[in-house]
Amino acid sequence: MFWANFINFEISSYFVKLMRDEKIIRLVYDISEKNDQIAFAQLYRFFFPGLLTFANSIVKNKSLSEDIVSNVFIKIWENRKILPTIKNLSHYLYVAVKHASINSIYREKSFFFDEINEDNQLVFNHTTDTVISKENLIKITEAINLLPPKCRLIFRLIKEEGLKHAEVASLLELSESTIENQITIALRKIAECLQLELPEYQNYYKAKKR
Repeated sequence: MFWANFINFEISSYFVKLMRDEKIIRLVYDISEKNDQIAFAQLYRFFFPGLLTFANSIVKNKSLSEDIVSNVFIKIWENRKILPTIKNLSHYLYVAVKHASINSIYREKSFFFDEINEDNQLVFNHTTDTVISKENLIKITEAINLLPPKCRLIFRLIKEEGLKHAEVASLLELSESTIENQITIALRKIAECLQLELPEYQNYYKAKKR
């Protein structure tokens, strides 16, 4: 039963990611080829919550984080003709926000990078209601928010933003084994939190013991 549930969840996640990637490809085409400002606004709204949380985890200032993300997207619009050449737009945006955030901190003569703001967006924003109900998503989000800060950030970058382990490792300057360990910890802690609240979903997040 566990493996059947796990496989069903993985298949659902795959198709959700596939639909998301296809949507991004369409938006990128409309932006670069048609100068479509509506498509650009949709792309901005699509990535903004996650990028804002990530920037805020570095600069510890929500208003400054908003400016950083907005400035990155201004540069994206100014250089929209090269958008189709970017292989992984999500990873590109996170790297750009990281560098912009660090540069901003250097200008302020300080540097912090060990915390994450609590104002997180739901990690399963792009999951259809046919997979998990809205009420249960709230409980799952609560379980995710109980994760340690760095563990939560890594979990969201991989599960929400679709980045690969190697990309997150490069982004956060950690080893791939550290990223894998943090994901394993996250999945186990989420499963433990959901065991009493949502026994029907706990197997979806349970990781195999090493």
